[in-house]
Amino acid sequence: MRQSGTRIPTYILSILFSTTGFAALAGDTSVLDRETVSTWLTEFSVPAVGIGIIHDSTLSECRVFGELRQGVPADRSALFRIASLTKPITSTVALKLVGTGQLDLDDPLFRYWVDPDIQDDSCLNLLTTRHVLNHQTGFPNWRNTTSSKKLHFQFNPGTKYGYSGEGFEYLRRALERKFDRTLEELADALLFTPLEMTDTRYRWVNGIDTSRFAVRHDKDGNPYEEDQQAETNAAAGVLTTVEDYCRFGIHVMNGAGLPSELYGEMIRPYRNLKEDVDQGLGWEVVQNIEGDEYALVHEGGSNGVQTIVVLLPKSKRGIVVFTNGDQGDKVYERVLQESVDYGCEVVELLGRMSYDPDQIDTVNIQKEILQEFSGSYLIESFQMTVEIIQEEEKLKMVSPHNRIGLEAESETEFFSRDDDLRIEFVRAEDGNIAGFLMTFRGSDPELVRKTE
Repeated sequence: MRQSGTRIPTYILSILFSTTGFAALAGDTSVLDRETVSTWLTEFSVPAVGIGIIHDSTLSECRVFGELRQGVPADRSALFRIASLTKPITSTVALKLVGTGQLDLDDPLFRYWVDPDIQDDSCLNLLTTRHVLNHQTGFPNWRNTTSSKKLHFQFNPGTKYGYSGEGFEYLRRALERKFDRTLEELADALLFTPLEMTDTRYRWVNGIDTSRFAVRHDKDGNPYEEDQQAETNAAAGVLTTVEDYCRFGIHVMNGAGLPSELYGEMIRPYRNLKEDVDQGLGWEVVQNIEGDEYALVHEGGSNGVQTIVVLLPKSKRGIVVFTNGDQGDKVYERVLQESVDYGCEVVELLGRMSYDPDQIDTVNIQKEILQEFSGSYLIESFQMTVEIIQEEEKLKMVSPHNRIGLEAESETEFFSRDDDLRIEFVRAEDGNIAGFLMTFRGSDPELVRKTE
């Protein structure tokens, strides 16, 4: 869960983001000076940040600041894990297969693959590639965070929105069965080789130059123990460089080699997430950018990884930011705000609330009732355990990355003024708190179960 970065005064923005200031990015002079970026890295205990800026369909600037690990300077050859920025790559592979007539967006995937966990579920016949790409599969984010540890449908495919990495893994298995090739082989043939993305791969392989890897770090700047992922993951497994991902971004902005009608399907709003932010196929589509523009956006986050890509297809501009720290989202917000003229607008739109907190009447809740809500809860969609604690007669949600203050609108309903988050506690038959219903960034409510 993310908070918007510090807003920059308007008079500074007018200097930084003037036409002259942005045009400088295409030349030798950068608005991203090392001293400023280093200050952000230090402030948020993030060792490194990689930044690629696209102007007029050209990579106008590619720089990496900071350290891969303690004492090892980073440069533009740094290899980053990119978490969910993997999903647009997998989506593009699937769409290219659709564009060449080898795959149908609406063919049921059971024709190619059936997961044993759901083989007897009637919803199986409804699941399609389109549902995977627009996050309407009905699957949890990851099965291993559910109580049963098994894959299951939480709702009928196509009826609701539910962000799901499992959906992309299901699609991977279906594609591999249908085409008798691994996803990595398909991606290499359709994307990596044609675009000369020579440093991009879905998994660790023999011969990879581990000395170039940007080691992941926690919120205090301590390194995580690194696991060299040996298996392909279609939702979050890609390892790449900023330069390679910018090549991919430029390709997408220029139509991704898709028929125009299919590209239109990719950017079509399938679900409104909040004002001016919709879910497309593989991308969030941010509407009403100044200058009759729209943006294709995806963020990625996992332990020690925070990444973002923003593409403006009409004006052929974009930015890619990779970090190797838990608080890297705070760094990439600063980067967007100070390096591109649309950065503040995109950050504001992504951080916009789906409700107006000033229009919600608050109530005071007795300490004894608040104490009942305290405990640990597992948020399956984030693969994250959070603590609800009582502090100064109010509740707070404490995660590995954040502390979110909660205000009461009723005895069981709470909201945040700073994060787009509302929760409603629910009781079991015995009267004890069983969990809470969570609505985050305008998504459909998710049941979060209490673990202790």
